[in-house]
Amino acid sequence: MPNTITTHDFTLYLHDLLVAKAQQQLEPVRLLFAEYQGVLTNFPHLQSEVDKLLQPYTGRDYLQLEQALRQGLQALEKLMTALVKAHDEQGFSVIEVDDITSLAELLNTRLANQVLQKTITAKRREQMRTAKQPTATPFSQELPIEQENHQELIAAKKRKSLEQLSIATTASDIEAKRLSSAEGRFVGWQKIGKKGEVLAPTSSHWAAVIEKQAQLMWAINWQLSDHFPNCGELTWFNPNSETNGGDAGHKNEGKNTDAWLAHVNKKGWCGFHDWRLPTLVELKNLLTNEISQYYHIREDIFSDMQSLGSRFWTSTVDTASKDYAWAMYFGYGHDGLAHKSYTLNVRLVRSV
Repeated sequence: MPNTITTHDFTLYLHDLLVAKAQQQLEPVRLLFAEYQGVLTNFPHLQSEVDKLLQPYTGRDYLQLEQALRQGLQALEKLMTALVKAHDEQGFSVIEVDDITSLAELLNTRLANQVLQKTITAKRREQMRTAKQPTATPFSQELPIEQENHQELIAAKKRKSLEQLSIATTASDIEAKRLSSAEGRFVGWQKIGKKGEVLAPTSSHWAAVIEKQAQLMWAINWQLSDHFPNCGELTWFNPNSETNGGDAGHKNEGKNTDAWLAHVNKKGWCGFHDWRLPTLVELKNLLTNEISQYYHIREDIFSDMQSLGSRFWTSTVDTASKDYAWAMYFGYGHDGLAHKSYTLNVRLVRSV
């Protein structure tokens, strides 16, 4: 009996076609969310909405949706930029919910004090007006205008002094809390400056960190937009036959790990010229069980992660497969083999 296509079969086929088309149209939205992932990590309550929007829907105008989402994400990015700038001006290294809450409480305290003082002033004036009402005595008990203004000026100065004292006390508490929080986060770690100097835990920028237990110094890009000394898009290459596992790798027209190490060590970083690729064990020790912001690594310490990405080369080779070397995938939270022709990132390290 020949197979026949029923109306139901055709409906299912048409539905599959529409879903496939929606999935294709959805790709710009996926790329948009990936582009603004660093911003969205600061707004975890929006993740459920993001997940919904990433589900293909056959009746949705994805072009219009992408344009609207881009405007909204740009607005969120401007908000975060303003918060980061305000935080940096106060010497804060990381924006924390507790810090923002404390600052909001401080602002609310100031507003509350202002409202309170206005209320007190209004009541005082009402009492003074009541006291100015004529009495049975032939002489008025009202104060001269000059004396009244003088007393109001004295009272205003006293209120201002008390308010400033309250604000100073609150700000002092916030600063003490910030210092304690920063020092607590960096137990076992030490921030290093561009000249190799030791920085305070509250420093907003650092060029390297020392992992005290392992006695390793890890390079950190000074700014998020920098691509030195850590960078990406490098193939694995090692001309030393004793350590390359039997295969030197790929030169990639000079865009390889060996050439980059030579470049960094010639120029120097933090005053040192002995930077190298980490071993698999060394890089694996940086893994965290849970995602910090976007990766399985302490992004409050390794502050340049979002400009580099997830995949990093190690110096460890695979003896069974000569054209492969080990890499660390911080996005997934595990290690894996990568062909030496792949272009991955490097996180440089040196022994202290």
